[in-house]
Amino acid sequence: MNDYKDRKLTPQEFAGVSAALIMFFSIGMIMGGSAKGNDTIFYIGAFFFTIGAIIAVYLLIKYGKKEEDF
Repeated sequence: MNDYKDRKLTPQEFAGVSAALIMFFSIGMIMGGSAKGNDTIFYIGAFFFTIGAIIAVYLLIKYGKKEEDF
């Protein structure tokens, strides 16, 4: 019944969770940098967001919907 306790993330799931966390924290950097007027933090946050978005789009294209999902 509690088989989910021993379950490990697949590499694809780990990459998706990592991409979401990267984008979540980078949005904070973007908002904080723009509110404080610090362009360096803003651009670093934008760079990290771009990396997270690239990972997410790659996963969507490579592991997107399958025939059985329809």
